[in-house]
Amino acid sequence: MRSRMPYFTLILPFVLGLGWGVAAGAQQEKPSQPPEKASEKPAAQPEKPVVSPEMLLKAKTYKGSPVPPKHLVREPDGHWTPYTPPEKPPEGVQVYTIQPGDTLSKIAQAQLGTWQLWPQIWDQNPYIKDAHWIYPGDPLYIKKPQVVSEHVPLETQPPPPKPPEKTAKGGGLELEEEAPMPPVSSGDVYCSGFITKHFKRPHLTILSSPERARESLAQGDVVYLNEGKDEGMQPGMLFSILEPGQIVSHPITGKNLGRYVRRVGQVKVLAVQPHASIAEISQSCDEIRYGDVLVPWQVIPIPWDIQRSPSIPLDLPPSTKPQGRVVWSQDRIQNMGESQIVYIDLGSREGLLPGDKLWFFRYPGQTGTFTETTRDLFRQQKIDVGPRDLFRKPKVARYEGRQELAAKGETVVAGVETESTSEKEHQSDLLAREERLRNSQNDAVKAIRMYLGEGVVLTTEGRTACVKIISSNSSITFGDRVQME
Repeated sequence: MRSRMPYFTLILPFVLGLGWGVAAGAQQEKPSQPPEKASEKPAAQPEKPVVSPEMLLKAKTYKGSPVPPKHLVREPDGHWTPYTPPEKPPEGVQVYTIQPGDTLSKIAQAQLGTWQLWPQIWDQNPYIKDAHWIYPGDPLYIKKPQVVSEHVPLETQPPPPKPPEKTAKGGGLELEEEAPMPPVSSGDVYCSGFITKHFKRPHLTILSSPERARESLAQGDVVYLNEGKDEGMQPGMLFSILEPGQIVSHPITGKNLGRYVRRVGQVKVLAVQPHASIAEISQSCDEIRYGDVLVPWQVIPIPWDIQRSPSIPLDLPPSTKPQGRVVWSQDRIQNMGESQIVYIDLGSREGLLPGDKLWFFRYPGQTGTFTETTRDLFRQQKIDVGPRDLFRKPKVARYEGRQELAAKGETVVAGVETESTSEKEHQSDLLAREERLRNSQNDAVKAIRMYLGEGVVLTTEGRTACVKIISSNSSITFGDRVQME
């Protein structure tokens, strides 16, 4: 053991020196790292599209026709349209096919980054005559947003509403205030109706279903239609379900206003046969019955940006805007209030458009109380009838002894002393003078309006319109008046 120690002491320095040299060489061969950059430039943000003031004004103020185009034509691919799209798209454009539920503002938001550029899409597709009425299946040719030198900043999305303050009630339970609902929804529009004199019953009808014994149908049910492939039906087509109602007469004049027709749902064609089709009810607003008719489904503009007035006015200055009457209600309810649908005798011919707001009012001073009505009836019983009174017979004496008095022109009333003709005329003059005085004093009072509520126009026809009551402080009934705000 001792003899080997000298050899170990000689080898150990050699091994340590060799390891130190290898480590030093590796350290020299290691490449030097480049100095880190102090700061990197941020990536360039994509430029936002800009909108000219003229286009922004047009996007906010344009109002199309309240009446949809007529004379729809079925295109070779099966969709319906009143327009004539070009056969070939222009060069350098993107082709977009309109889908059910689309609007130009919605397409502009998705394709161009802002809804305010929808007039640009309309300008690039001049075959569309009315921007409010576009039809699924029609093509849209879209170019990149225009860049102008003078522009206004885009309206950004509104900031999210602040969460309501939480209040602790009963054992630390925190409750949040419910967010207000918008005044108008899509269901209000697509489940409303219209009054028209020009309704012609379509041939396409719901005739049956797999469960024929059922009296009514609803969303999700399968139905059978009386037209098929030979009549142009194709799978995927959408139709509105209409329920024709009764003839509506004006509550004041008795004039025939037309037939009330209500939209009650939507069907989608699933399969077709030569002269019949199988469809599914994709939407239902109410009970759907056999015999309800179908028309091609159309997109209806919905007035989303509606705000209720802070309060219903007590009085307003005189206005020359058109006035009308409430003539019908959605469910034939006599007294209506907030959130209910009514129909009025003003329409597109008077300049009414969807989204316009109205005031409901009446003249309380022109309506008598029950006591006044009873007093008037009692007073009429004391006044002798005139020669043209068709509803009351002349008074005749009950006793033979009074026949002579009646023959001399004196009035004989049971329980009332007789009076001569001159006294009777004098009393009639006093009553007439009293009536004229009361009427002259009440003319100003009778002209005072009582405002009942506020409404917004959903759809219009030529001489009628569908209105939703968005606020009310009293019941609204047939014959009450309306005036545009």
